[in-house]
Amino acid sequence: MAYVEKGKGQSIVFIHGLGGNLSHWIKAVKNLAATYKCIAVDLPGYGYSDKKFSTNEEDQLQFYSDMLTQFIQKKKLKKVVVAGHSMGGQIAMILAIQHPELISKIVLVSPAGLESFTSNEAQVMIGATPASYFEKQDESTIRVSFKQNFYELPKDAENLIQDRLRLKTCNDFTLYTQAVSNGIKGMLNHPVKNDCNKINQPVLIIYGQNDALIPNKIFHPALTLDSLLKEAMTAMPQAKQVLIANAGHMVPYEKPLETSKAIKEFIQ
Repeated sequence: MAYVEKGKGQSIVFIHGLGGNLSHWIKAVKNLAATYKCIAVDLPGYGYSDKKFSTNEEDQLQFYSDMLTQFIQKKKLKKVVVAGHSMGGQIAMILAIQHPELISKIVLVSPAGLESFTSNEAQVMIGATPASYFEKQDESTIRVSFKQNFYELPKDAENLIQDRLRLKTCNDFTLYTQAVSNGIKGMLNHPVKNDCNKINQPVLIIYGQNDALIPNKIFHPALTLDSLLKEAMTAMPQAKQVLIANAGHMVPYEKPLETSKAIKEFIQ
């Protein structure tokens, strides 16, 4: 697994979301590295990490949790803070539930896993997102997809878009698209909502007030972010929540200063 490490002090491990890489966290890493040891990883299948690996595609999130467990152990990190964005938040919860001895605190930014989907809804989503769906996306589709992640698309998001477009020219592009497709399966096949009461560590939940992706607007048009958070806070009464104004799903990239401030105040 590829990773970037900056700073000294309390260790924070940053986990990116579906389709992303550690660059989605890099602004927060730069802000927090003056106070903490910040380690942002590329999950297998993404960024500079290996694209070819053996895993049960039905539970890719468990595989990621296992790999992060080994990563933390090999780095000899003690009582880390784990910070996950979107799919990374769901992975962080799995990791914290299964290995509480490794994790001191949990930061969930726009986390997946707190919304319930019926088996029929899950099958529809899985059926609509095979690897070929991501392989065939043209530039226009990719740009629309990125725009949906932000409240207001920042100029430097063009770097992320160009990175995604370059992937199409890589020899291992099909392995990347398979990882994305299997990640969707993993999120749906390893729900954590009903296991939130097993989390005993302090938890910080951060959402952008204008998140257009969570809750799912297609399957749950009547579900609000407020009601989703209320359920999460009931399951995790030790949790704190922060809503960031004028921010979409990609909060760490769109509002890095506000995100970093919330994380720092939580850890102190």
